[in-house]
Formats: sequence, C-alpha cells, structure tokens
Amino acid sequence: MSTHASLIERHTDATQKLILSSAIELLEKLSINQLTVRAVAKHAHISERTIFRYYASREEFLDAVAIALQDYLHIPAPPNSIEDLSGYARLLYQGFEEKAEFVKSSLHTELFERMRRGLGIERGQAIQSIIQACAPDRSDRDRKIVAGQIRYYLSASTWHYYRFHYGFSLEETIAAADLAIRLALQEISGTAQ
Repeated sequence: MSTHASLIERHTDATQKLILSSAIELLEKLSINQLTVRAVAKHAHISERTIFRYYASREEFLDAVAIALQDYLHIPAPPNSIEDLSGYARLLYQGFEEKAEFVKSSLHTELFERMRRGLGIERGQAIQSIIQACAPDRSDRDRKIVAGQIRYYLSASTWHYYRFHYGFSLEETIAAADLAIRLALQEISGTAQ
C-alpha cells in the first residue's frame, strides 16, 4: 500500500471541499432557506447527482455543512480542563465576532441547531467532565446546574445577547462570560477568590 493518497481519494477530498465551500459561500449571500442542493451544485459548477454521490440525503448534506461551519466560524475544540475554561470564552466569542453578521442571521436556523447538537453536545460533555473532576463530592444536581450555566455562557446565543441587546463591546462580552464561569466554578468547588 502506498502512503500517498490515491488519485481517487484526492479527487474525493477535493470534490467534498468544493461542495462544502460552495455551500458556505452561498450562506454568506443567501438565507438558510435558499441553501438547496441545486443552488450549491450550480454555484460549484457540478451536478446535483455529484453532491448526492457524496451525501445520500439532504439531511446528511446539511450535517456536513454544519460541521464545515464549525471550522469556518473558528469554533475551538471543547475544553479539557479548568485552565482551558478560563480562556475559552475569548476563543469562542472572537470566532463569532469575525463572522458576526453571519452568526446573527443564522442563530435560529436548522444549521445552527445541527451545530448545537454536534459540537454543543461534545462541549457539554467536556464541561461536565471538568465539573465532575473539580467537584466530585458535590451532588449530581449541583454539578448539572453548574455545567449548564457554563454551557449557557459559552454559546452563540449568549454572545449575541450581550453584544446586540446589551450593547457590550467584545471585551465586555468576554469579561461577562469569564466572570460568570469563574463564579460558577468557585461555587461548585467551594473556593473564594
């Protein structure tokens, strides 16, 4: 076996990248409701059949677009420790800020719901593991509540609310999320700073 990707594998990767980048380019110009396989195929100069060769259904296609959007929005990998949590809001919110208009217009769409189900669940599990590790003697209920609070502050909805309902600057938005996370961690771990 060769260590180099075969021509077919490279073509497959290139075609999938073309499909997903075309979908994201269209999302920057159109509404989510206008994102169709036909529109993406036309924009990419390929056939609809080609798209369905890679994605068996519209659902599978939208799941792939949602995953590609995570990279496009520079959404960081879930945190692995309390130390990771301390700078996580900045990383997350800066990604949202870079594509603010796109995030605002997409917040309550099917694609963002898919992203929440995918990365949101992964991030939630990571946060729950961190809380479990820092407060093993607290009740499951307490850990669940604190993890939920932290997840709330690490979301596009919270970023949007601070930025556009409260009129906070990006730095104020990050500071508000960092403070809420720090207080939640202090409460669950029983430390005061």
